[in-house]
Amino acid sequence: MAYYITDECIGCMACLTNCPVDAITGDRNMLHIIDPNICIDCSACGMVCPVEAIRDQFGEVCKFIRRPTHRPVAVIYEELCSGCDFCVHICPWDCLELKDPETGEHAESFFGICELVKPKDCVGCKLCEEVCIKDAIRVESPVLVELAEAAD
Repeated sequence: MAYYITDECIGCMACLTNCPVDAITGDRNMLHIIDPNICIDCSACGMVCPVEAIRDQFGEVCKFIRRPTHRPVAVIYEELCSGCDFCVHICPWDCLELKDPETGEHAESFFGICELVKPKDCVGCKLCEEVCIKDAIRVESPVLVELAEAAD
């Protein structure tokens, strides 16, 4: 079951522009609608909704995350990456690239390591995480990652 938008929607269009699969339609200042046949339940829309008008499949409010730097993004665990590039091709915002670990230059499939090259464009939709055959990508909050690294 897909996410849905309640009548609290103010039509700000934040959800529409953040949806990685274009599942949301609506005009400015009007109630928006999520197409359940397209929605991938990623919550990218809910994280940017300033009035918390988006509910998940269980009816729970998707929490608005005010600071973009606190929203989840793709975190790559390089030691696990095989360089298959499935994640690169599935990312709707072109946030990921394969890079040569020695030169930092673009690399072809299986000759590089995945890198998040556009972190500000990443909406945390988890498509990359789901397609990764090596569990080398996890969509996590940058703040939590920093806290975990500081604790080590």
